[in-house]
Amino acid sequence: MLDIDLVRQQCAACNKLIHFNNAGAALSPDSVTEAVIHHIRLEQELGGYEAAGLAESRVNNFYQAMARLLHCQSDEVAYVENATRAWDLALSSIPLTAGDEIITFGSEYASNYMGLLHLAKQKQLQLTLAPLNEEGLADLEQLEKMINKRSRVLALTHIASQRGDIQPAAEVGEIARKHGLYYLLDACQSAGQMELDVGQLQCDFLCGTGRKFLRGPRGTGFLYVNADKLNELEPVFVDLEAAQWLSTESFAWRDDARRFENFERFVAGMIGLGLATDIAISTGLDAIATRIAQLRQYLEQALQGLEGIRVLERSSNRSGIVSLSNEHETAPALKQRLQKAGINTSVASAINARLDLEPEAHQAVLRASLHYYNTEAEIDRFVEELQRSETG
Repeated sequence: MLDIDLVRQQCAACNKLIHFNNAGAALSPDSVTEAVIHHIRLEQELGGYEAAGLAESRVNNFYQAMARLLHCQSDEVAYVENATRAWDLALSSIPLTAGDEIITFGSEYASNYMGLLHLAKQKQLQLTLAPLNEEGLADLEQLEKMINKRSRVLALTHIASQRGDIQPAAEVGEIARKHGLYYLLDACQSAGQMELDVGQLQCDFLCGTGRKFLRGPRGTGFLYVNADKLNELEPVFVDLEAAQWLSTESFAWRDDARRFENFERFVAGMIGLGLATDIAISTGLDAIATRIAQLRQYLEQALQGLEGIRVLERSSNRSGIVSLSNEHETAPALKQRLQKAGINTSVASAINARLDLEPEAHQAVLRASLHYYNTEAEIDRFVEELQRSETG
C-alpha cells in the first residue's frame, strides 16, 4: 500500500498548492530536482564534458531504468529531448513511398497529427482516419476492415491530451502485427500512470515525455524502437552520436536505438528522468494505477451532483485525466479562478483537438489530471471551488 503522507513529504510543493495539472507537467520528487541541480552545479564547477564523464553511471541509468519501465532491452531505448521530436524522428525513419497509407484516429494529439499531415504532403502519402466507437475508443472491427495493400503505418495516442479514455493499444498492436504494419504509439499520458509492456502492446515505436506522469524534468523524453525493425529504419538526421564516420565518403548507423540520438543533450535532465523512472518503478506502476483510479472515481462521483458540469470521458476504461465543461463559466476563466485559489488545472482547446472537440462545438474544456500524490481532501476543495461558479 502506498504511504501517501510520505510521498507528499518527499515533494515540498504538495504542501503549498493543489496540483491537478499532472497531464501537463507533474510535480517532481525533491530528490529528482536535487539530482538535476547537483549535475548543473557540477558542470559549472568542472566543465560540461568533465561533469558528464564523472556522472557516467547516472547517465547510463536512464537506459536501464527506461528498459525496466517498458519491459524491453536497454539498447532499444533512445534519449530524446521531448516526445514530439521522438514521434517525428520515428515517423520519418519509416520507409514509405508515394501512395502508401498511414492510418490514425480522431483522438490523435495535435502535434502528432500535424506531423502526419506534413509527412503525407512531403511524400504524397494517404492519411486516413479510422473510426472511433460511441465510447470514443478505436473501433477495432472497422479498423481491420479498412486495412488494404497500401496501408503501411498505424499511429495511435494511448491516452488523448483532451480526454482521459484509455485506447485499446494492445489490440491495435495485434492488428498492426497481423497485417505487417509499422505501429507507432504515443505514451505521453500513460507512461508513469500505468504499466507499459512493449511486448504486450506489440508496438514498433513508443514515445513519451519526462515531465508528465513520470514526474521527471521538462525538456526530457524517450523513444523505444523495436530491435527487430531497426535495420529497416533510417533516421532523417545524423550526428556523431547516431553514427560512425567511416571515411570521407561513408558513415555507418549505430546498431541500436541510439541512432536516433544527438550527442548534445540535457545531461542533467537525463539523469533526473532516470531517477524519476526508478522512483515510479519502485513505487509500483500497478499501485500507482490503482490509486489514480480511486481518486478519479472519487472526483467523478463528486461532480455528478453539480448542475451545469459535464464530464467528457465516455468509456469505462479511464485514466487520471478528467475533462469537463461548465455551462456557467468558460474553461479559461475557470482555470484562472482556480489558480488564484491555489489549484492548478489546464485547458484543452478545440484548436489543438480539431478532430475531437471541434465537432462537439467545444471551444475549450477544463482538464483536471490526478496523480497518486493527490488526495480526496484536495478533490473536495476543487469541487467546492467549482460550486462557487454556480452561486456566483
